[in-house]
Amino acid sequence: MSGLNDSKRRDFIAQFLVILEQNAALITQKGYDPTAKIAELKDEMTQSDQAEGQQREAVAKAKDATRNAQEKLLKAYTNASATVDLVAGLLGKKDNLLIEIKKLRKITGKGKNPPPTD
Repeated sequence: MSGLNDSKRRDFIAQFLVILEQNAALITQKGYDPTAKIAELKDEMTQSDQAEGQQREAVAKAKDATRNAQEKLLKAYTNASATVDLVAGLLGKKDNLLIEIKKLRKITGKGKNPPPTD
């Protein structure tokens, strides 16, 4: 059963619980009372469902945090690029400082394109 994905494991447990519940009398007659095991499995499934919900919340929060970080980076990049244009206007296009500043874009391989947002 180790090759099953989470969904199939969940289905297996749910189906097994139904079988245990429907056949509790028969299994008890054969010498094993499944009542405690049924309660234990139901509790474990409840805990599993809660943990999966927490996992989904964490994934959503991580995606939100990534989007937020990318938006802030794009804002900073746009601001820096606009400031380069301001400096160009103040110093002139042939000023050596401006030439060095513009090399930064070439070094980072970005040209005038901002970083991706997705």
